[in-house]
Amino acid sequence: MKDSELNNKLDAFQAPAPSDLLKSRILKAAKPVENTSPKRQSYTQRFMPIAASLLAICAVSFGVMQVQAPTEPDSAAWQEAALDLGFEEVYDWVETEESSSQ
Repeated sequence: MKDSELNNKLDAFQAPAPSDLLKSRILKAAKPVENTSPKRQSYTQRFMPIAASLLAICAVSFGVMQVQAPTEPDSAAWQEAALDLGFEEVYDWVETEESSSQ
């Protein structure tokens, strides 16, 4: 069979008419389905509570860090440790250097 003969046969072919059952199924599927799913919240509405909580935690943490000033080492404890280890002269030398430079 040549291409021209096949084209002629395909052009002459008539598709059968669709049945009523097929028509009704297509029309039923084309009708809009009621949307029963809940409406999606916007990005801002979903993440605003998380952002507010994070901001509160950061504010509290920053406040606590400001209240707790770094403590100076207790010079009596350092002097006692130097005495126990036998570095009393070195400790005295370091302390006199710091006091004279300030």
